[in-house]
Amino acid sequence: MNETKRVLIVGAKFGELYLNSFLTPQPGLELAGLMANGSSRARQLARAFGIPLYTSLDQVPAGFDIACIVVRSTIVGGSGSKLAEALLGKGMHVIQEHPLHPTELEQLQMLANSLGLKYWVNSFYANASAGYRWLSAAKTISSELEESACFAQLSSSRQLLYSSLDLLLQALHGGSGEVEIACLNRRGPFDQISFSWGETSVSLELQNYIDPSDPDQHSLVAHQCQIGWPAGTLSLAGSYGPVLWTPTFFDEQHGTSGESMFTRVAHQNAPCVDLPTTTTLHGAPKDWRAVFERDAPRAVSHVLRSFLIHMNGHEVPPGFRADHQLTVARLWQQILRHVGPAKVSTLRPPRSINSQKLVEAEDWGLPS
Repeated sequence: MNETKRVLIVGAKFGELYLNSFLTPQPGLELAGLMANGSSRARQLARAFGIPLYTSLDQVPAGFDIACIVVRSTIVGGSGSKLAEALLGKGMHVIQEHPLHPTELEQLQMLANSLGLKYWVNSFYANASAGYRWLSAAKTISSELEESACFAQLSSSRQLLYSSLDLLLQALHGGSGEVEIACLNRRGPFDQISFSWGETSVSLELQNYIDPSDPDQHSLVAHQCQIGWPAGTLSLAGSYGPVLWTPTFFDEQHGTSGESMFTRVAHQNAPCVDLPTTTTLHGAPKDWRAVFERDAPRAVSHVLRSFLIHMNGHEVPPGFRADHQLTVARLWQQILRHVGPAKVSTLRPPRSINSQKLVEAEDWGLPS
């Protein structure tokens, strides 16, 4: 089981990140082919990586061990799920990019099991370093406190709801797959939704419009995720960070001490003021170049390494367990059914702001 596994990447758009994960060595894995539609982009990528380009299933030879399907699934208008079925039939283990309809997902899981093969859905962002750090911190906090989070807040777009729910359910680890959803507000650019997951009350703000001519862009918010305990709040501010822990301020002597706070601080009798207001657990990348050259390919590498370790006999990581993956898909479908179709809009490119101007805008005009 420890021989090098030959990997086929299927899809040359987001699939480029999968290819880029091989820019650094991947022990036990060999990038051995690209399957795409034969566009100039696909030809350029195949040449750059020195791998053959296949433009149809019939061209793909035997000998591949793992197929990474980075093509839209049926539910979002693509052929990814049919390709997954066909490549499982060719004897390949499969990693497929999200989202998937739960019925389709379950069918592919059952097919893989019947063939003795592995099949995972990759929601991607939980395996990026920021998402992974957020999940690790959530697990540690719940363990240290010996209690579940009491609330969660998510803000996301339709395009990124599936991966946001994957992050949430991994962070909360547990709960029922059937929830009662209430839509609180349909005004403005977001639908406000509430539901409970186990002991946790969840509030979701979901962007309610898309541009069908450019469905991967125009997200007002990507992944803003907060979970909170009486002890504090853990925040994922964006898809790639930062990750912040903000403890609840609590003064044991509030209302009981006869001294002013100033006097107590001077006498070192107020330990609460020496605690950090917020701790950065994981910083954000400097720019989007760092995301596409480092963070995103590393997220793919993390999935591939985990998949290889599982193929070699180790347990499935929690985020890739079949039951968890089905639960995410079912909740995603349930929420979208509840809120109904997205509004369709033709959108202009957003205006950009030079962030340096914001850094320099520190003078509030107050007298010195």
